[in-house]
Amino acid sequence: MPGAQLKPASSWVQRLGLFYVLAVCIALSGAALLFYEIAKATPSDPGAIELGMARFAAHTDYQTEPPAHLATATVVLLPHRIDNKLRGPGGFYWYEMDFTVLPESRIEALYIPRFAMNAEVYLNGERIGYFGPMTGAYAERNWNRPQILNLSARVLQPGKNTLAIQVRAFPDYLAGLSSIWLGSDENLREAYRSRYEVQVTSVYLSTAFVLGAGIVLTILIGMGKTRSGLLMLLAATCFLWGIRNLAFLTTVPPVEHGLWIQITQGGLLVFASVIVLLILLYCRVPKHRLEWKIWGAYTASFPVLLMINENWALRLVGYYGILGLCMYSWNVLQLMRYGNSKQSLAPHAFGFGLLCYMALSVSDLLFLAGILPFDGYFLNQYMGIAMFLAMSYFLIDRYSGLLAESDRFNETLQNRLLEREAELAAQYQRLQKIDEDKVKMAERQRLMADMHDGLGAHLVAAIHHLQSSNFNRKNTLNLLESGLRDLQLTIDSLEPIEQDLTTLLGAFRYRIADNMRSAGIRLHWVIDEDIPPIPYLDARNCLHVLRIVQEIFTNILKHANASEVSLHVSRGPKYVGVHIQDNGVGFVLERSQHGRGLKNLKQRASALGGSIDIHAEAGQGTRFLLKLPLDT
Repeated sequence: MPGAQLKPASSWVQRLGLFYVLAVCIALSGAALLFYEIAKATPSDPGAIELGMARFAAHTDYQTEPPAHLATATVVLLPHRIDNKLRGPGGFYWYEMDFTVLPESRIEALYIPRFAMNAEVYLNGERIGYFGPMTGAYAERNWNRPQILNLSARVLQPGKNTLAIQVRAFPDYLAGLSSIWLGSDENLREAYRSRYEVQVTSVYLSTAFVLGAGIVLTILIGMGKTRSGLLMLLAATCFLWGIRNLAFLTTVPPVEHGLWIQITQGGLLVFASVIVLLILLYCRVPKHRLEWKIWGAYTASFPVLLMINENWALRLVGYYGILGLCMYSWNVLQLMRYGNSKQSLAPHAFGFGLLCYMALSVSDLLFLAGILPFDGYFLNQYMGIAMFLAMSYFLIDRYSGLLAESDRFNETLQNRLLEREAELAAQYQRLQKIDEDKVKMAERQRLMADMHDGLGAHLVAAIHHLQSSNFNRKNTLNLLESGLRDLQLTIDSLEPIEQDLTTLLGAFRYRIADNMRSAGIRLHWVIDEDIPPIPYLDARNCLHVLRIVQEIFTNILKHANASEVSLHVSRGPKYVGVHIQDNGVGFVLERSQHGRGLKNLKQRASALGGSIDIHAEAGQGTRFLLKLPLDT
């Protein structure tokens, strides 16, 4: 038994180790690709000029040209951060730099990796480019977009040139200027494209991945494929991630600057809250635990961010972010413990993705705090791809588990169905045997009743004749022959004719033929080919038909004095008709209407659900038509 327990544990450790090796390899591959693109964002041409020093001056008002006092202003190093941890009065800031154009230099373009938020560029006192409005309350968001400008040979002078950049900064917001590059258009444009791909295009792709996953989850939930609360929360995190990334993607916000900050940063905080809630539910943390109280307090404080001045909103995100990182650290441990307890890789995938998210979030917080240089990169937004991979693994693992559970359920259900089928088959056999016994009993009772009423009555009458003092041998013989014929009819009714009237009457013809020949009566027998089966012709009803036909032929033999008799079976619209006609002496129907024989015929026909029509005239023979309905 101990060996049986250690083997699964060893297998789980191997699977877990392989998972983390693959996860680390994927993370390192992604980081290598990212840093490769970042390295390409630096111009590689040795002839390119990097401007790393500038004369710096602040103004409260917009200036239409570089101010003259910039020539004696304080010198700062680029990249330069204007705000202090997102604290600053805003306004207009000037950077002025000198550079020399040599005859062999290829100075064709100007490349600015980052500025915040809007800017104007002046070369030798002439404005050559602008990015966003420099006046008014409206704020165009150019803080995360690199820019490139072509330099006109008309403005660019041989020898010394002066470059001035006016940056418009908004209060308590990211502000500053990166180092500036001058060089060939080809080389600078390649660097510009690489940085644009890292800062903008990859964010679009990352956001598209996550929003696509959210849309798929929403469609599945809307179609009723799943009603899992975890998957609903997962879909919510996808859309909140999209709202959070709007801060990086949108240059023209649909609302004013302050409200836009509150929307995007509030989306980030709600995203963090939903992630923590998702993990608490996923790991099935009991509601009385401290983690739930911390999460509740963290979420309940969000309205504070929306009610206070928007200038503080971005700054508070940093404090919320630090608290969120603390909660995430604990969540990673919870996911790992939960994954180990369930021996499932899905919690570890979530935990590893969250760990990567935390590492990139730390980098972003350091950037916002001014510890990392201003021309650096926000990395947190790239976690969309990792989130997409983690969600994909979670969904695959979840649905593979559901499929496995479904297979087990189907197997169990199939086994139960087989057991139930066996029970039903045994029960059916028992019921069938009971039904067969009932049928046999009913048939036995019917035969006893038929023999009692038919053969028994004839035998009793014959015995009375034999015991009578005026014994008549001929009458006794007739009674015995009648009893024999009745017995024959009973036997014929038991033949398996399968609802076939033709076969039933054929057996009767075989019985009656000798009597007809002995009486010198010619028999014409015609049965049409389209006679269908009659579904109610069981043994009892067969006996009724035979007794009706026998009664008619017996009367013909005894009383009709006929030389020819015809029997014709034909199909009517709703019935099968048995026509019997003789050329005998006939009789007056009105006189015989109340006779016992005709009453018996009509009663038996009525028992079959049909009827019998009789036409008779003295000296004109007799016609009988027995109508048997096709469906009763």
